[in-house]
Amino acid sequence: MSEKLLTRRQVEAMTGFRRSAIYARIAAGTFPAPRREPGCYAVRWLQSEVQAWIADWVSRSEMAGKLVGTKLENRKKNLKSAA
Repeated sequence: MSEKLLTRRQVEAMTGFRRSAIYARIAAGTFPAPRREPGCYAVRWLQSEVQAWIADWVSRSEMAGKLVGTKLENRKKNLKSAA
């Protein structure tokens, strides 16, 4: 299997993050850094590293509906107790 190189825009499309969020995560050490060919300005990410990061993120994340539902339930309880 050959490795595919991804542009920043492809990484943005895969992750849903914008450029600034990607580079902030790289600086924090929580996202794979891109590779740069010597003497070339353009950078590319290894598809396998980005896919592994996505898989890890999914395994550590919680469903958004669960979090929203919890907040909604708390708001309803607060409104009932205030009445």
